[in-house]
Amino acid sequence: MDVQPGHCWFCEKRLPQRTLPCDGCPVAVYCTTSCRDRDKVRHGAVECEIFQAKKCSTCGRRGKTLECSGCNDAWYCDTDCQRHGWPFHKAKCKEIMAFIKQLSLKLHILTHGDFPYYIGNTMAKDFLQLENNELSTDNVEKEQLTREYHVLSAGCGNLRNTVLTAASLPDSYQGKLHITLHDNDPFVMARNVLFLFMLVRFADTDSIASSLTTIWYSLHISKREYDLIKTSLDELIQMSAKQLHDATKGLVTLLDEDLSYLKSVWGKWRALECQRDKKTAINLRQQRKDLFDKGPFPKVNRTLYLSRINEKDRRMIKEWLDHGLFFPHEAKEKDNMAFDNPTLTAPKASKTMKSENARLFLLLNDVQAISQEFATFVYCIQPILIPFEAWDCLRVREHTPGSHSSPMVMYHKYVTNLLQKVKSLILQGRLLIHVSVADCLDFPNHHQTLNMPNYDRIFTSNLADFLGIPRLLHTFKPLLNANNSYSAIVTETINWFSKVPGASPDADDLSDIQHEKIINYCLDGTTGIPQIQHNCMFDYFNNTSHFLQYLRADIMAGAFGIPALKKIPSFENVKKYHGMEMRDFRKGLNKLVPFQYLFNKRDLNALNTCHRAVEWCLPKV
Repeated sequence: MDVQPGHCWFCEKRLPQRTLPCDGCPVAVYCTTSCRDRDKVRHGAVECEIFQAKKCSTCGRRGKTLECSGCNDAWYCDTDCQRHGWPFHKAKCKEIMAFIKQLSLKLHILTHGDFPYYIGNTMAKDFLQLENNELSTDNVEKEQLTREYHVLSAGCGNLRNTVLTAASLPDSYQGKLHITLHDNDPFVMARNVLFLFMLVRFADTDSIASSLTTIWYSLHISKREYDLIKTSLDELIQMSAKQLHDATKGLVTLLDEDLSYLKSVWGKWRALECQRDKKTAINLRQQRKDLFDKGPFPKVNRTLYLSRINEKDRRMIKEWLDHGLFFPHEAKEKDNMAFDNPTLTAPKASKTMKSENARLFLLLNDVQAISQEFATFVYCIQPILIPFEAWDCLRVREHTPGSHSSPMVMYHKYVTNLLQKVKSLILQGRLLIHVSVADCLDFPNHHQTLNMPNYDRIFTSNLADFLGIPRLLHTFKPLLNANNSYSAIVTETINWFSKVPGASPDADDLSDIQHEKIINYCLDGTTGIPQIQHNCMFDYFNNTSHFLQYLRADIMAGAFGIPALKKIPSFENVKKYHGMEMRDFRKGLNKLVPFQYLFNKRDLNALNTCHRAVEWCLPKV
């Protein structure tokens, strides 16, 4: 369900002129008979089952059917079949309805970790996907190729999505892209603005894109790269918001109030002793090792991840887990990497923080007076987050063809190429970024006060896990551009499956042939040991009906300031919630973010197999 348009559903290579459709559903397309046959077991168990004509739960005939609006998990030819089947279906239907009501009472009671997301926990997304949306028609009007687009990234300030979006603009498009980067984490935003400033400040330096890629991900850096950071921090700390706007040639816009939060972070980075041969150095290597060795989960997670990778890449990734270096060439620690990377530090993270604004609160209220531990900046990347998770390895391989000495070199080249395209867009004055450090629920007031234009896309990361979809739609619907029929809000969830029994697959849920396919994957994959990893099973398990239960419970639950519904909403009512139109992921593919990613295709991605994305549009007039 994550295949890009124009690509084969099995091998993910670009389709030739002559293609082969799936013989069971109207969606999947393959480049060869071999690809279609090799994908039949997996695809037949999930997408084909979702998209093809349903089988009547009473008589077994497949064709046009009526869906049970109570449970969304039974189908009937007509009312006669539904009536005859009710005695057998009644108990299951009532059980599902009762569960939806019960679940609605338990949602959105979550804490979250306070590590800053310098490395994202989901793959980078192209916010616009113009060729799949506004530029998808045969006759694109000239105005569409020069119009300006506005995007809001709410609750996810990490630059990976912005970089991919800007670098993915088709050559035919010559307009301006305005992105509002919003996040309540001043540490992530300080890093973003530093990187954007450096991309402009040192634009005349041919290697700045490569240096930025290294600084983005590498534990240790060279003196040259450290000097780039130090020079930039010295200048940024002295600037007003207007001076920053001018220095970046209009690229970065923010309020002086928000800039003051970022300066606190920059000052801490500047004060760190990063030269590794000095006794007072911050010693990120040891701090990173301590995090990796802390508790069983990172070790187990690391072992499972390595077991999926081919032997050559596995050896290199295993070395990376030890040294954390990310360079455009193979590099050893003894090489010229004399400095620790200060931008990978932040105040020491605790296990969880209940308040969404806890870190910002401490920063605003004199951190040294409140918490000396908070005032000490240390290595802060969660052990389960890796650079290879932030970028889709299928796209990395597609856009960096040829052989590479290691996955790190391949990824470094890919990200560097993206940053070079972004730099070109910036120098043309076609990328403009507004930075907002605030609570996401306060953002509409910020938007109104500054008289900002409405958005063609609004991405809400996985805020739905904490605030609920009702709160997000009520908050952000007024900010959508009603004049663009392709405008959409994207809501995402990572934690839904843990709330719904049966949503996570069990080996007993799979057929013998599915077991054989998974074992063959593990054997091809790697260790040669025929064991079934739990995550591998998700590709063969259709839990769409479970997700529908979650969605209905989420809408029924309401949210802060939005009363819960008294009656369980049907899925049809969910799709029309708050005057929106939800794209039904059971009837076609999403246009911006895949509803569900496939795990087994992506050996280098430490993929969250339970991630789901739902797209909401304004009703067509």
